Amino acid sequence: MRILIVDDEPSILELLKAFLEAADAHDVVTATSGSQALTIIERTDIDFDCLLLDIQMPEMNGIALCENIRALPDYTHVPIIMLTAMSQKTYIDKAFAVGATDYVIKPFDFLELRGRLKAAAKIIDEHNRAADNAATARRLVTDLGAEAKPHPDEPLSIEGVDRVVGYAAFENFVLTLSRTKLLFASAFAVQIADFRVLHEMVPAREMRTILKAVAQVIADHLPDPGNLLSYRGNGVFLCINQKKTSVTQQQREIQLNQALAFSKPLVQGKADIRVAVGHEVSLVSISKAGALLALRKAVDSIEARPVPVMELATLSKRVLRNQSRSLEQAKLERRAYELVLEDIVREESRRLS
Repeated sequence: MRILIVDDEPSILELLKAFLEAADAHDVVTATSGSQALTIIERTDIDFDCLLLDIQMPEMNGIALCENIRALPDYTHVPIIMLTAMSQKTYIDKAFAVGATDYVIKPFDFLELRGRLKAAAKIIDEHNRAADNAATARRLVTDLGAEAKPHPDEPLSIEGVDRVVGYAAFENFVLTLSRTKLLFASAFAVQIADFRVLHEMVPAREMRTILKAVAQVIADHLPDPGNLLSYRGNGVFLCINQKKTSVTQQQREIQLNQALAFSKPLVQGKADIRVAVGHEVSLVSISKAGALLALRKAVDSIEARPVPVMELATLSKRVLRNQSRSLEQAKLERRAYELVLEDIVREESRRLS
């Protein structure tokens, strides 16, 4: 990969550059400040495949630099790994909230760093493959004079909503939480009712508007600024809750549906959108594999649950359709990033055993 490393310590830059070039023949470029990094990115003819950013730097820290890089059109999905001696939870939250993909604490294990870079490389490959498939689909649909519509299972990127991150970053964030052994961290899923029927009925542009509006409502109702959410596909959003709360599953469902009923984009689009909320699943785990399994359980909880038509009907005079869908069909297309991270977990487990 072509990698840009940003750190204000020249000795760390020299060490990382030597290791990464020798270990895997990466093409490594270094910068000692955020401003220098942005200048290098602006002037380079070949985009970087991955970026390693130190958090604690003068003038522009790594979090601000990450946010600036994510604003660049060519770097929306490029993996960004934060390198820092800071292990405080607040820095982890901020880094992922502005677009970091992963997080490694200094002094770091070079084998662990190498493993995270391998994960980043696989994510790049999957993203490029998905982008190629999407481009082909767009060309075909354009020939037919219609707007391309993504597959209902596709985990679309939702831009412009605070605390909504890509799924690869979301899973890496959860793995980081598992390392900090938070006592009350949990995950729960929210699913748009009758999503596949809705997906068939509405145009692609309106579908994206609906997903963004639902994401905004969920984000507004997450109790802590450090909580994140991510769109998985199939109308399912996964959410992190880092603090113990007295809000029940039923109360959360009622609150979200009440807010959706008054959401301006949804009212303007005359869309009758309702959601179901799954059970909370604890993320406290002694292993990374356990943390990933908890996410799977959170999704299974909502996908196995019938749409609560009677509960939701009390919030609206309109009767919701209770369309059934095949659970097996929903699971046919496993997310590429799930497989990637599970491979990495297995590799790390073999190395540690």
